[in-house]
Amino acid sequence: MALAALTIALVAGAAGGVAGGAAVALLDGGGDAQPPAAATPGAATASATPSPAAAAPLAGAIRRALPAVVTVFADGPPGVDAEGRPSQQRSVGSGVVIDGAGHVLTAHHVVDGAVAIRVLLGGGEAREAALISHDAPYSDLAVLAIPPRGLRAIGLGDSDALRPGDPVAAVGGSVITRGNAVKVGVVSGLGRSWVRNGVVLEDLVQTDAATNHGDSGGALVNARGELVGLLTTVVRATPNGLAIEGVAFAQSSNSLRPIVEDIVALGVHPRPRLGIERPFRQHVELTPELAAERGLGVGLGALVVAAEPDGSAAAAGVLAGDIVVAVNGVAVDLERPFVNLLKALAPGETAVLTVVRGERRLVIPVTPRLE
Repeated sequence: MALAALTIALVAGAAGGVAGGAAVALLDGGGDAQPPAAATPGAATASATPSPAAAAPLAGAIRRALPAVVTVFADGPPGVDAEGRPSQQRSVGSGVVIDGAGHVLTAHHVVDGAVAIRVLLGGGEAREAALISHDAPYSDLAVLAIPPRGLRAIGLGDSDALRPGDPVAAVGGSVITRGNAVKVGVVSGLGRSWVRNGVVLEDLVQTDAATNHGDSGGALVNARGELVGLLTTVVRATPNGLAIEGVAFAQSSNSLRPIVEDIVALGVHPRPRLGIERPFRQHVELTPELAAERGLGVGLGALVVAAEPDGSAAAAGVLAGDIVVAVNGVAVDLERPFVNLLKALAPGETAVLTVVRGERRLVIPVTPRLE
């Protein structure tokens, strides 16, 4: 059934320039929201920039990658808008089929909080998708499963073999045209780090290939047609607000490989779970400005805003309002946020939290769950 009304707003999705947060507000008078109509058989399914000469070294790689890239539609829970009408948020991003069994990689922020996920294949067919697992907040990765019939896939390449200046293609689903979109460029840098939403994303591949909202979860492809990065972030400005052009980041394939292998084989990649590790939902990274605004005596740390009731931190005695200022003796600061210190823990290692509670300073050992 057709939607009674459809309002589309392209938004950054989160501070720091998320590449995939094309948000669609569905104002529905009844019926199911559908992905955009598929392209007619034989119609072109990709748009490409820049010139053919620039894209020539990647032509074969692009042909191999295009059928493996999908558009991801993630619908949030239904609600009511400010005028009392039924409403539902939809996030639109991209994904990459990595095997014939139907495993699809995407950026976690595309599917975060979704109650229903569908993918649109390059040929125009829509399929229901299930979230197998994700690695948030430690990386921006989620693994989906779709029915496996007739899929084209690309495998993970060796991102360590990349060199600055190597040609690459960014392939993502398009939120403004039908089919996938291809942009070509070069590797601008390797081993980059970028702070986003209270987490330092690490081992990123920087590229100047044009990346836009809706591309998150798409493929960064090398000249062999291999997946060497998963598109995650486009940077539009410096932290001081100066405009930037031609800077996009992809999570390197080698940093994602062990996570993907675990999720495909085991259904999960073990990470320390305390019940306070989710930025904004469970804790907020303090800055001196935020601490001064709230009248806190501590300028840096992780302010616990909600401890999961059955989480290990709550069981150990951590309370909302506590400020975690160190993990195993290493101070929490803007260069080493709370999540990154947890990420460094060995499997099963106890997290000894130094906590400020009012005027008191406490040491609380927490044994994380691995899940």
